[in-house]
Amino acid sequence: MKSNFKKIEEKYPENHEYNNFDSFMSKECKSQKNSKLNGFEIIGNNKVKIENKNEIIFKKLDTVIYRFPEGTIVDLYGPTSSGKSQILFQSVVNISRKDKKILFIDSSGDFRPERIIQLSQIKKYNIKEILNNIFTIRCNSLDQQLETIPKIKEFIKNNNVTYVIIDDLTRNFTEYLFESRNEIEDILSEYIRELAYIAWNNNISIIVTNSVRAKIDDSQINEKETYETVINRLIHLRVSLKRIDEFWLARNNKEKQCIFNITKNGIEGVK
Repeated sequence: MKSNFKKIEEKYPENHEYNNFDSFMSKECKSQKNSKLNGFEIIGNNKVKIENKNEIIFKKLDTVIYRFPEGTIVDLYGPTSSGKSQILFQSVVNISRKDKKILFIDSSGDFRPERIIQLSQIKKYNIKEILNNIFTIRCNSLDQQLETIPKIKEFIKNNNVTYVIIDDLTRNFTEYLFESRNEIEDILSEYIRELAYIAWNNNISIIVTNSVRAKIDDSQINEKETYETVINRLIHLRVSLKRIDEFWLARNNKEKQCIFNITKNGIEGVK
């Protein structure tokens, strides 16, 4: 079966109208869009999640990822084989089935349309309809990844996209030879801020994946998320993924967690 994925090649001008999100970041958020609060609702000093009403995967895991809330970035991070890609593929199938359009930005080379087709066939979904709602951009370098910002904006404008996925967020940053770590973190910070502005101003969900790195603390080897300091400061919802024996564990930074399994049929809950 021939895939119907679409690619965007042109470069587009940028848009810097970010007033709504600036207010949100300063914890003085009051939406000026139809009096509707997006992503996080600020009540006093507390942040209250406003979840997407559509089921994404299954109930317990949806609770951990808050069903990828609109207006925010969700970070899925973990080592190889921790379930990041499978969560993305399962989410893509279930989201696009509801006639919602997805932009998938692949910088890891792990995008597998055949897995999306397989999951669609198992669930007896209309494969053509699923594929028609998925658009892809391949990023092989940091320059190409930075150019995705104006492309995302134009894509949202012309194609009514509701979800943007970036897999993997930091790979091109780690492979680029910067003069200093401060330079890397400054550029990554600006890139994430741009994504946050896009999510907020367009009321869409942005899902990113990230890797982990081994770090030695007091003669012990611990795994830390790549560029954890930057990510922790700029992304509101972070979900750690890891494999434990024959199962997988998802735990977010709000202390919610669940165990799940991955089979040829997709992601399943553990009874």
